[in-house]
Amino acid sequence: MIADGLTNAAIAEKLFISIPTVNTHRKSLLEKFGAKNTAILIGKAAKMGLINVA
Repeated sequence: MIADGLTNAAIAEKLFISIPTVNTHRKSLLEKFGAKNTAILIGKAAKMGLINVA
C-alpha cells in the first residue's frame, strides 16, 4: 500500500486500524530495511522481490 502511494490515513482506513498504528509499522519497516525514507524502502523491497512496482 505504501508503494501504491497511499497515505497513512488511507492505509489505516483500508485496514481498519488507527493512523498511529500505521505510523508505527512504517517506522518499523524503515528500521528493518535500514532505509532513511519511504522511497529508499520501496526501492529496497522491490530489489528484494518483495513487491512489484510498475
